[in-house]
Amino acid sequence: MYDLVIFDLDGTLIDSVGDIADALNRTLGSAHSDATVAGWVGSGVRVLLERAGVPADGLDAAVLRFRAEYAAQPCKHTRPYLRVRETLRALDCDKAVATNKPGELSRAILGKLGLADEFVAILGEDDVGARKPDPLIVDILRGKVGTGRPQTLYVGDSLVDAETARAAGVDLCLVTYGYASPEAIRGAHAEHHIDRFDELIAILAPK
Repeated sequence: MYDLVIFDLDGTLIDSVGDIADALNRTLGSAHSDATVAGWVGSGVRVLLERAGVPADGLDAAVLRFRAEYAAQPCKHTRPYLRVRETLRALDCDKAVATNKPGELSRAILGKLGLADEFVAILGEDDVGARKPDPLIVDILRGKVGTGRPQTLYVGDSLVDAETARAAGVDLCLVTYGYASPEAIRGAHAEHHIDRFDELIAILAPK
């Protein structure tokens, strides 16, 4: 049914909010909880910092500090979600990652977690020059493997991911276990909703 599955990263493949919150708090000298930071994740570093209250005239410097803090310790708490590793290995199709996290950092994190080799490509917003929900990253990944829109499934955990899939003209699977409210995710239009990552196997199994 699908030849290419494109995954969001944070909140979909990996639970990374602990390390993001730690880096944010070291950057700002703050004490934001993981739960609070989870609601700010998904639209890139600048938006994260804006949501944390950084004023416009301090954003550029804060972005640099945050990236340095995060890159120094990106995997202290970060782990794949339940059954991600086993499910990726079971899926007989091309797989890729599209994230608003920097590409080099995303590839490093997935490498540290032993997941990088599962994907034909791992791209961040800086790799393509556009941030989701701009569909460019999806179009580039489709082009890399020569897959049409009807044969592409996008998997994410947020309303930004829903907008991305809609803009790209591809089918959408939303997971309810990520950083957005499960009620909001279940209420968003998608071809598929799943509560556990391994439910993808049934969706992608040959009929």
